[in-house]
Amino acid sequence: MGENLDTTASVVLCIVLAGVLAAFCALTLRVGVRSFERLEREAPLAIVGKAPMEAVYSALQPVARLFVWLGISANGVTLSSLVFAGVAALFFATGHFGLGAVAACTAALADAVDGLVARQTHTVSRFGQLLDTTVDRYVEALFLGGIAIHVHATAWMLAVVLAALVGGFMVSYASSMLRELGAPDQRAPMRRAERLTFLIAGTVLVPLVASTAPSLEPAYQLSPLLVALGAIAVVGNVSAARRVLAAGRWASETPSYEKTWPTSPRFLIQRESRSVGGTDERRRSPRARCDADSV
Repeated sequence: MGENLDTTASVVLCIVLAGVLAAFCALTLRVGVRSFERLEREAPLAIVGKAPMEAVYSALQPVARLFVWLGISANGVTLSSLVFAGVAALFFATGHFGLGAVAACTAALADAVDGLVARQTHTVSRFGQLLDTTVDRYVEALFLGGIAIHVHATAWMLAVVLAALVGGFMVSYASSMLRELGAPDQRAPMRRAERLTFLIAGTVLVPLVASTAPSLEPAYQLSPLLVALGAIAVVGNVSAARRVLAAGRWASETPSYEKTWPTSPRFLIQRESRSVGGTDERRRSPRARCDADSV
């Protein structure tokens, strides 16, 4: 019975996402491409580009308006994603990957809706950004933690999950480091949206493989998820290493006064130069600006 529920959940989720993408394509042909400010900061998804992300954001617009009408705050939506992530972790830990994929997808969508609600209600704030970023880390940890519990008896599978966990967190750390240094970020692969896409795609396919070939060994039935986690682990850690090296080069080549005050778009730097005893003295007054980038 549980296997049937997981298979049904995976099929329904695939149909819904395919329907959203098809509707987006039809709408794009009719009215043109819509751009979203937050997506401009995201790296395109591997192979398929930005179309799926733009389709999902288009479909979430009326959901965000409904939440605003109901009086649900952006922070409330953010916290709900943590609840759904906990439910997904429970499903993953018990081997219900279809149901877990639905819960994980809901948690990921809630993370997108909270920003839309904040902008529509003009409640964007530093606290909201801090809460959103913190919850994002917990959400990823819950997803991978649930999977780790399920495969903990097999050492090499557990190693793949842990490597994916480290890769995801190191990409986020390296991105934050580049922003704090004011260094340019080339939007290397395996940012959060891409990691979640790989993870959810892998979990959706597990019940489909298991139902198609029930006689396969568990390792083969989990192969779509293990391949997705392997990609996150390899590409994520390589991407993080490249960003850390870039940050190191930037820090070593940038004069100390420029490292003291960041020059990223998050800060508006006003410089005044004046000659004092043959030297150039610079004063800066940074002004903070909200940046809801997900890494």
